[in-house]
Amino acid sequence: MQATEHVANWIVNTKYEDMPAEAKRVAQDTAFDCLGVTLAGSAQPLGSIILSYGQQLGGVAEATMIPNGRRIAASNAALVNGTLAHALDFDDRSGFAHSASVLLPTLLAMAEKTGASGRDFVEAYIVGHEVGEALSPRGKTGEYPFQKQAVSGRMGATAACSKLLKLDQRQIRVALGIAGSMASGLEHNLGTMTNPLHAGLAARDGVMATELAARGWTAGERILEHPNGFINAFLGPAWLGQQQAGHLLVERLGNPFRIQDMVMIKKYPCGGSNHFTIDALLELMREHHFDYRDVAEVEVSQAYYSHYIDPINEKPRTGLQGKFSMVYNAAAALVLGKVDIDTFTDERVNDPRIRETIDKIRMRVLSRYEIAYADEERHWPGGGSTGMTGRPIVVRLKSGKVVSKLIPPDHILGGPKNQWGFDGIRAKFESNARRVLPEQKVQEAVRVWSKLDEIQSIREAIPSILA
Repeated sequence: MQATEHVANWIVNTKYEDMPAEAKRVAQDTAFDCLGVTLAGSAQPLGSIILSYGQQLGGVAEATMIPNGRRIAASNAALVNGTLAHALDFDDRSGFAHSASVLLPTLLAMAEKTGASGRDFVEAYIVGHEVGEALSPRGKTGEYPFQKQAVSGRMGATAACSKLLKLDQRQIRVALGIAGSMASGLEHNLGTMTNPLHAGLAARDGVMATELAARGWTAGERILEHPNGFINAFLGPAWLGQQQAGHLLVERLGNPFRIQDMVMIKKYPCGGSNHFTIDALLELMREHHFDYRDVAEVEVSQAYYSHYIDPINEKPRTGLQGKFSMVYNAAAALVLGKVDIDTFTDERVNDPRIRETIDKIRMRVLSRYEIAYADEERHWPGGGSTGMTGRPIVVRLKSGKVVSKLIPPDHILGGPKNQWGFDGIRAKFESNARRVLPEQKVQEAVRVWSKLDEIQSIREAIPSILA
């Protein structure tokens, strides 16, 4: 059986009852978290732009833009809500970089249009995550020019939407064929409004691909394994050849389910690799009672392939650039003693105290040899592919004292092995939702959306998240 056919069969045949309880819980928690992030994202400068653009696009009133309540065509609503969901870079880290900001808006749009239940939503969400993760490149992020969310995410969104619409096996192959031709999204756009647009476009295209397939559209039905198909075009050498790639996909998909072992619900609204540095510095400040005025130098190690060492990020000038600047996040943590949504405004990025402190942050770029040695010796247990290296943060104080801290990935709050717990996720949701909703609506939204699988109709639940 070819890879595309296998994936289509798996989507059709995989049922809610087949999914582990922990996978269902994580899917619900992640979608709930991302819903709060989406509400907060609407209050960002790009929020008014994309909301007004969505209103201009219009179309048949099928799905709602959050939180203004305007109803437009489902594909357009997915575009708007997906962009808002990733506006803060506060959504999850997972199998294809940021799954929630693609899957949530895709399924919100289609579930509202069709009147699907929360249980159907959760089933489709997990299917979408597993397909997107299985098709995600295995190489190092900084050596891969495409953003995983924008490429693999389109396929995940299409899989999720296909499940929700109950497409048959051939229709799913066609839908994947359509989505494969839409895939794109370049890492160069990190730190701009186009970065969150990647999520919106992937969500829109997932809706469009499935709706066209359901209407009898045609596309290549071997989009994954064909020599001119998705795997060869986007995954390439990292998958060691298209035939082996197809076998790997067949072996990985749902065997086992992976969502519960991959999702990290973010504590800070910035690029995920910054979390290790921020946590280490805040802990060092608490333990040794110093602040930015006492610091002579901070050393942060990054791998040679990390996009956090991009020259643009060395001297960020906008809040969006600051989200992907290791030196800015380190300096902001030292100066402010915290990192939150308000850390990433244009005004804050140009705070003279932070600008001065940035000059104290020294990035140590590790070579291929050093990274290979660390991987071989497992010096970075649980490490990822985004540039973190297993080297501690080193702070040299003006007094001559030197302190250091290493935060392994497994210890980061929100990850699979150090979970928030629902109380923490709810507190984050409430804080985000309060930026656009009155308190009564915030609590209504918590009551309704924190038990996603109990919602009888997503369409009837939408008013609880409208301003």
